[in-house]
Amino acid sequence: MPYFEIKEDEFKLPPAYFADIDGLVAVGGSMSTQNLLAAYNAGIYYWHHPLKRIQWWSPDPRTVLYPKSFEIEQLPPQAPVHKHELQFNKNFEGVLRLCQEHNNLKDGMSPQWLSERMFRIFMELHGMGYAQSVEAWEGDALKGGIFGLAIGNIFFGEYLVAANPDMAHELIRALLKRLREKKFQLVDMQKPTVFVPGIEYEEMARINYVNLCKENERNFARQEINTL
Repeated sequence: MPYFEIKEDEFKLPPAYFADIDGLVAVGGSMSTQNLLAAYNAGIYYWHHPLKRIQWWSPDPRTVLYPKSFEIEQLPPQAPVHKHELQFNKNFEGVLRLCQEHNNLKDGMSPQWLSERMFRIFMELHGMGYAQSVEAWEGDALKGGIFGLAIGNIFFGEYLVAANPDMAHELIRALLKRLREKKFQLVDMQKPTVFVPGIEYEEMARINYVNLCKENERNFARQEINTL
């Protein structure tokens, strides 16, 4: 099926509703913090797999979570033997490296692949205050984490890495609890790399999701960064 191709020296995304039946909006263009933020504010997210060129996606419907609709007690129970110390933004770089260690394949790309280019982009976004993490620690050892971009009142989930399902539940619990406290409106799940079994996700029509992102961008222009 035909798709839009973005020039390397002219980053201009078509509207999200130009996506094909699978949600692919465009291919190509350059990656930068500015371009990534612009895409997310337009209801579009990036992905590489299975091509090395950047792909820009906006599926319909969109998979989301509403923090305010979650009662933390409704989440799957934790096993006490796997209880970890949970920290926010203690070692963001360590979470990225842990994602690479667990997900990157030596012989090629996978849907969980995290490139060095995106490592640098996320580190820059972290320095700007956008990219943030929840981390699971055992003493001085980082054992797992989840990270994403906090833009206005929307949290764009990126990657989750956990040693076992109980740890994944702990991380999701901590993230949702903090997002509720900070009055975040929505968690965008984007792709299945942050899915946790036992948590029921919801769907939002693309037109509603895009409108929400645009409204969030307008409101965010008058706000400080919403830190976890």
